[in-house]
Amino acid sequence: MKNTILIIACSLLWFGVQAQKKKANDNPTWFNLEVKGGGGISMFGNNNIWGDNEIGSFNFKFNPAYGVGFGIHIVTGLAVQFEKSWSNISQKYTYNNSLPDRSYDFKSNEWAFFIRNTGEGESGGFIGLGYKASSISGEDSMFIFNKKLHFIQVEFGGPLWQNNMFDINLSMRLGYCINDMVSADNYHPGAYTVYDKYSPTHPITAQLLLGLNWHIGYWATSNCKHKGFNFFGPNS
Repeated sequence: MKNTILIIACSLLWFGVQAQKKKANDNPTWFNLEVKGGGGISMFGNNNIWGDNEIGSFNFKFNPAYGVGFGIHIVTGLAVQFEKSWSNISQKYTYNNSLPDRSYDFKSNEWAFFIRNTGEGESGGFIGLGYKASSISGEDSMFIFNKKLHFIQVEFGGPLWQNNMFDINLSMRLGYCINDMVSADNYHPGAYTVYDKYSPTHPITAQLLLGLNWHIGYWATSNCKHKGFNFFGPNS
């Protein structure tokens, strides 16, 4: 299986090198594959916990994040991105009294979709709005949590380096979980205080990501009006 995947990848790259030049006045739909990695921090958004005087500090842990993506540049300035990714959601609380610290760390298995507004040229960046579905798992049996989380994400970034076939992008992503992370009534992660009113818990995330994009090719119409897929080459 690994050998088959390697042969296919090498074949696609070879066809890309052999591709003909794309006309400068064309505006085709083109496609890219992306591998990305980086890291970020997270916190549990909860109004009761934020206002709890017994909690001395909210300690952030820098967690790794990585994934793969497939993008479709529909027209100039508009693109969509589909992604599979993995990261962690964590939070640690320390207290002003002798109570022991509390730490939570959950693995997140994710699928995401983004709509992007993209710039043109070497200095062109992008800004995007997306949705992410996350399945979380953890070892803390005391924490009663929802295993399915739904995030709204905002991203912005731009190229550090690029040519006709590849580019390297740096991006920042901010995410907000729109559903309650806790599945039990009147439970507050990280708090020893008994509150008068329940407050939902919404994880908030921030990630810095470095992505390597391979511009696979584009769908366009030739001079004789035939539509087809063309692989990008070094001089495309």
